[in-house]
Amino acid sequence: MEVRKLFTLIICFAVLAICSPAKADVIGLTLDEAIDMALTYNLDLQAKRKELGAAKEDIKIANRLQNPRVVGNFLIGKVRLGNSSQVGIDQPVEFMKRGPRKKVAKAKYSIAQNKVREYEHDLKIEVMRAYFDVLYLKSVVSIMNDRKLLFEEMADVAKTKSPNADNYKIELLQSDIRYKRMMIELNQAKANLLSAQFHLNKVINMEKTENMYDATETSLFAEDLSILSISLLPYDIIEKIAMKYSYSLRIADYDIKRAEAEVSVAKSKRIPDFNVGGGYAWQAHYRGGGNDWPGAFVGASMDMPILYFYGPDIRKANLILEKSKMDKTSFENKLKIALKQDYNNFKYAKENMEYYREIMQESRDILEMSKERFSKGKTTFLNLLIVENTHQQTLQEYLKAMGLYYSAYLNLMHNTGHDVLLQEEIF
Repeated sequence: MEVRKLFTLIICFAVLAICSPAKADVIGLTLDEAIDMALTYNLDLQAKRKELGAAKEDIKIANRLQNPRVVGNFLIGKVRLGNSSQVGIDQPVEFMKRGPRKKVAKAKYSIAQNKVREYEHDLKIEVMRAYFDVLYLKSVVSIMNDRKLLFEEMADVAKTKSPNADNYKIELLQSDIRYKRMMIELNQAKANLLSAQFHLNKVINMEKTENMYDATETSLFAEDLSILSISLLPYDIIEKIAMKYSYSLRIADYDIKRAEAEVSVAKSKRIPDFNVGGGYAWQAHYRGGGNDWPGAFVGASMDMPILYFYGPDIRKANLILEKSKMDKTSFENKLKIALKQDYNNFKYAKENMEYYREIMQESRDILEMSKERFSKGKTTFLNLLIVENTHQQTLQEYLKAMGLYYSAYLNLMHNTGHDVLLQEEIF
């Protein structure tokens, strides 16, 4: 009986352990910590680095020597009494072909290398964007919480008025409806924030973790927020940085080198391949007398590009080379336009942010004065609601300006291939 009870307890504990939800620890990260974690543990990035290893092996594959072949003929029947059998080695020999193949493989390796670096750079930008989104939605939740307190105060003031006062019941119902609608908006804001936090963890993309990572900052309204302390260089310097550091341009350069090497490979196909060989030869013993004479044999052969002289291969390679050069020129033109667009977006968004900071303070003062007038019965609930809505619109526009400002900066980072905030020697 005791054994049965013990067994039942064990089963109960096992079921509870399985059914109980796993609790994740929430760990705050700075932006730099989040970036370092992604660059170290991100699974997609680790897979990209495997591709780079494969491209490195392709260089050795392209430089390979041809393996020798065992060849021979063994005579059967009476013909062997007067002729020799042979066994030996045949070695294919390539002329001026391994070098061009190796150049192609090296160019492809350089392309893969820059693609990995570009992926690292873009991953950093993706982490920065996800981190900003978390702070953005934390700011929205903070605004909603402030509104919640405001509407609670408004409801309390409405209740303290005399039931015989004009519009008493209407204001009471209006404050109650507005409070409940605000709670719906607050719940949606909290759900959006949680989704952004999950997205940040998805971008970091660690293999196994029981932790939930979050931004350490409380909102975008925090004082001395480093994520928004951005001072850009003049546009002409940024364009020079992009022309030097843009990964897409580097990849385009190496793609041209690859195409040039492919032309050399196509031309090298016209060079005949040789086969040289040799080995041991022996004769069967004569039945009618005489001697059997052992010895050796040598041989050679070559393929002649007569029926097909590889003209289409060469023309195709030249067309691909011309396309690669045109693609690079086209990308440079589009890149300069994109840089100007992002730079102007950044400049004007930054200027707008300064205006909104001033407007926000004035809007807060107006809201505080209106709250006081409402509490003293000097203004209606509707007038206070109009002031509050205007204040909320100002806050949302300020957040939107910050989003445009930071997004323009991240786009500049992507297009330049460089963190233009770094105080390091660029040229």
